Amino acid sequence: RILFLNFVFTKNQPFNLKLKTRCRHKPLFHVTGNSVAYFRLIGQQRFKIKNYMKFRQGLMVCCLLCCALKVQAQYSMGNTGQLNIPTAEMQEAGTFMGGGNYLPNGMTPFNFNTGNYFVNITFLSFLELSYRCTLLKTKRYDGKKGYFQQDRSMTARIRPLKEGKYRPSLVVGVDDPFKNTGTNYFASVYGTLTKGFSIVKGDRLALTAGYYIPLNDHSIKDGPFGGISYSPAFCREMTVMAEYDSEGFNMGAAARLWKHLSIHVFTREFNSISGGIRYECRLLH
Repeated sequence: RILFLNFVFTKNQPFNLKLKTRCRHKPLFHVTGNSVAYFRLIGQQRFKIKNYMKFRQGLMVCCLLCCALKVQAQYSMGNTGQLNIPTAEMQEAGTFMGGGNYLPNGMTPFNFNTGNYFVNITFLSFLELSYRCTLLKTKRYDGKKGYFQQDRSMTARIRPLKEGKYRPSLVVGVDDPFKNTGTNYFASVYGTLTKGFSIVKGDRLALTAGYYIPLNDHSIKDGPFGGISYSPAFCREMTVMAEYDSEGFNMGAAARLWKHLSIHVFTREFNSISGGIRYECRLLH
């Protein structure tokens, strides 16, 4: 790659220029002189000259956009919740969500990296349904390996108890209940409680605890789960989360970039990284 730099000085003043590579102690080149400097560099690194003021303005715009709407979803499954666990929160009635996730080896019962895509709709303030497809790596008839099949599953959630001043909200849900020709790896029934608090004015701290009851011997969801999430007052719709999903610990964050689009990223015990994108809108107002 080639980098052209052209420096012109109107006054005959000395200058001193030093550019460094990522190695802190070895400068790439060091030029001194006066008047006009023109040089060309051929190397393996590509240097980008950025305007600091534009970068700062762009960062401020992103922060404002992140504070547009509420961010809450069980991102890896396409349900309302935290990163990989459900919560007892619900979307507003008429909310539609659709998106996809990258799921590394260790986040699913499959021994390979994969992903899923989903659709979700909250018909009523206490009823939510979602449908997802997880890509499966298989061998085709011609011997070629690829993601030629999908594991299909759905989730239904009902909230019999809404959060009050002193009581948590309660949600009962079922994952992957219908068995067809495949193996229901996510089949389980669960109950979960969530209670929100405020540390300083305008922020939100939420605690969640729940329990999975597997519906078959193949289900990876079995036992207790819980988590904590926090949205700061200065950017309420940016949320940081930590949780235990009955198999391991996850830590990550989610934020909204525009009015209807949000992203998330998290790590499973610092061994792998998962992330995804989601579109959300209200079909009914």
